[in-house]
Amino acid sequence: MIDLSHLNPAQREAVLRTEGHLLVLAGAGSGKTRVIVHRIAHLIDQGVPASAILAVTFTNKAAGEMRARVEKLVPRKLARELTVGTFHAFGLELLRAEHARIGYPRQISIADTGDQLALVKRAMRLIRIDDRRFDARKILTLISLAKGAGRKPGESLRRPGEFAPFGEDYDLVAEAVFPHYEQALRAMAMVDFDDLIRIPTELLREHDDLRAALHDRFRHILVDEYQDTNRAQLELLKLLGLPKGNVCAVGDDDQAIYGFRGAEVRNILEFHLHFPGVAEVRLEQNYRSTGNILACANAVIRQNENRKPKTLFTRSGPGEKVRVVACVDEESEARYVASQIRESIARGRRPGDHAILYRTNLQSRPFEEALRAEGIAYEVVGGTEFFDRREVKDLLAYLRVLTNPADEVSLLRIVNYPPRGIGDATLEKIRHRATAHGLPLMDALRRAAEGEWEEVDQTAPRIRAFVELVDRYARRLAEGERASTLARELMAEVDLEGAVRSQFVSADAAAARVAILHETVRSLERYEAREGRRASLAQYLAQLALERREEEERELPGHRVILMTLHAAKGLEFPVVFLVGLEEDLLPHKGMQGAPPDLPEERRLCYVGITRARERLVITRAKTRMARGRAVQRPPSRFLADLPEEAIETIDLEEPTPESEERSRTFFSDLVAMLESRAAGK
Repeated sequence: MIDLSHLNPAQREAVLRTEGHLLVLAGAGSGKTRVIVHRIAHLIDQGVPASAILAVTFTNKAAGEMRARVEKLVPRKLARELTVGTFHAFGLELLRAEHARIGYPRQISIADTGDQLALVKRAMRLIRIDDRRFDARKILTLISLAKGAGRKPGESLRRPGEFAPFGEDYDLVAEAVFPHYEQALRAMAMVDFDDLIRIPTELLREHDDLRAALHDRFRHILVDEYQDTNRAQLELLKLLGLPKGNVCAVGDDDQAIYGFRGAEVRNILEFHLHFPGVAEVRLEQNYRSTGNILACANAVIRQNENRKPKTLFTRSGPGEKVRVVACVDEESEARYVASQIRESIARGRRPGDHAILYRTNLQSRPFEEALRAEGIAYEVVGGTEFFDRREVKDLLAYLRVLTNPADEVSLLRIVNYPPRGIGDATLEKIRHRATAHGLPLMDALRRAAEGEWEEVDQTAPRIRAFVELVDRYARRLAEGERASTLARELMAEVDLEGAVRSQFVSADAAAARVAILHETVRSLERYEAREGRRASLAQYLAQLALERREEEERELPGHRVILMTLHAAKGLEFPVVFLVGLEEDLLPHKGMQGAPPDLPEERRLCYVGITRARERLVITRAKTRMARGRAVQRPPSRFLADLPEEAIETIDLEEPTPESEERSRTFFSDLVAMLESRAAGK
């Protein structure tokens, strides 16, 4: 029997109610992961085969943590039979298993953001749209949102009356680009991130036998962070889970903050319409924050009308009051926060116990400067990720071509890198021939290498050397040699190190970038050691693509203060939190790209920020901020008016306090004494 005695009554109900659809409304810090883990263990304990349970998370880290915690409650062998992963990882496995139905090879490649942008720009050139006038990244965003909403090429991007975030001209361009973008992906046997949901959904909708097989396989489905699902994920879940009637969704509509990415809060609000007969359990006991922090969170979120009512409470006492501080300007705000952190560290806290949370990345600069002035180590979360660095992407492009020669984006990245005398003019002629003859680029390169086309005759020997290099390593990979060994040899043969070093004047900078190349290979080696005989280069590359797109949670250093946006902070907690910039047009934000403000989501963002704090919360605002060279008055955020007076302490840094007056008196008396002492000395 699984021990449930340490669960509170609501948590126990969520674990034991195993038949029928269930919506678990899990407030911030209410122990939802504990509930999911114990529910899985209880199902196995009741005789449900572990292989009949599908648990869906939103990050690979969450999936790994969930499996590890289940292993502590049931035998490891059973835990390993669970299907635990993200929506996108599940979709990729389904596509691989059913690749013949969609006409793809089993080793499907996943386009990363760089690949996608390259394909969008190519499509724009094809239909003669100026990529200097229209931003390819915005076009890609519109295509992604359309896919997430279940729309296909040739269809309108949005429903009548829906807001166009970049304007109607961008909508028209995106609608024109969409079909060519999709065609390019298919030609390269690639899928993008959104296809990992869209194509499995279409497969299940169109193939009764496949749908029936998955219904027989998965008797229980659990979905974590359900409030973050989009329309396409909802449709996939309905196709998987409706017939058996055992879908358990865990989430919190009050923490739905990803609307700008296509997540739809109405999926959780209308769960009962999609999954009839659902029972609801509310987890409201909070195990993270003090009573005063929760009082502020409850007061802010209560003002949202369209929500599932819940009130967080704690047994741990009220704690210290939430401090609400009005500062003179943004520099004053930053200095105040830095001085508070300095004092907190002096009292024994680690720098990593502190987080500064803001609405937009642009707000970080003054806080960085103030922390530097105080000599306090910090880290801004959200910089360039390891696998997005140029030298890493160059090496990965070589590896991707070995597994998928049809990957033209990667092929174009490496064909003349390091430089081997195959210039842009030559490549343009080969691409023209490829288009005219309907050839994949790699096949066109082979024909050019054989001297078939006189316009590139002089370059043929160099092209031949490149094609032979790729073929040789691809053959060795197919024969079973370790991918990490091949990666090291390939890196040495083409002298990637030398190419990297040539880009830097500083020897130290060059050495750091070369070390990054070697760390990439070590990452592949660790994967091979972990997976053993199951390891494959294609699987490693696909796993990388998933992890880079699925909002992976970072390991935060304990020796640095953390600066991050409210969106990045979701799911994290800190002993001390500074929630800064509580002003109108910042939080709530005035709206992006001309969009009207989404006040309910902004209120949810504020709620998420408040509930990141465990012991101490300081909320700050600036009375003025510099804009275009002049000081502009900043009205306080409307959310501050919701905070209960009994839970907060207000401070105005412009108004004298007893402490500041005492410091002034002491300063002046010390100054007088010093001057008198000097006079006496003369």
